[in-house]
Amino acid sequence: MHAAYNPIYALASYPVLSKEWLNQQTKSEAQLRRENTAMQAELLQAKVRLQKLSELSAENTRLRGLLDTPLIIDGRMEIAEVIGTDADPLRHIIVINRGSTSHLSVGQTVLDDQGIMGQIIDVYPHSSRILLLSDMEHSLSVRLERSGMRAIVSGTGDLGRLKMEYVPTSANIKVGDKVFSSGLGQHFPAGYLVGTVSKVQRHNSGEFAQIEVTPAAQLAGGHHVVVLFSDSLAMEQPYANR
Repeated sequence: MHAAYNPIYALASYPVLSKEWLNQQTKSEAQLRRENTAMQAELLQAKVRLQKLSELSAENTRLRGLLDTPLIIDGRMEIAEVIGTDADPLRHIIVINRGSTSHLSVGQTVLDDQGIMGQIIDVYPHSSRILLLSDMEHSLSVRLERSGMRAIVSGTGDLGRLKMEYVPTSANIKVGDKVFSSGLGQHFPAGYLVGTVSKVQRHNSGEFAQIEVTPAAQLAGGHHVVVLFSDSLAMEQPYANR
């Protein structure tokens, strides 16, 4: 008899089993949703941390480049961080987080791991203002590596372009020539890379050639800079302040 009624018992208990099964399924789905939300939050946090780690890695690479650059050939140096720019959009001036408390003074040369960036023009206790090579009021004496010719390179107001002034059309100068600081005038120490000649245009009617120089330093995007200390260099005011 029990065996005969067993299918009936099973059929009678089916709604109960179905309800428990549905509750379990609903509970499992809610649990999965909570776990999925938690995993998404953890993934987002991991991505944020990864971005920070990537930036720290890039910053460490930049700092190692500054420390290991062959440009630092004499004197000691101070690594500083760029913390701002000048309020005047027509001036190419940056602000660094080192000042008189770090023994910085007006006239010191500032560069990155590629070449000269500019020169200190104002010093405060915890910050300094740097006049970039590209500023229209900035000039420096340079020497061409290949020919040894001396000239003056000035800013154009364009962060990616400098101009070489008063060069005769007959001068021995070519695109690709490296341009270094000459040390004349004691505004910059000699032998530091300024840029590369990118354009030479000679006019038959003109006395001087039109020559453009691409700066070696990252004037537009550097995060850290090096301030040079050199006993052999008499620190003076930059050309722009004379």
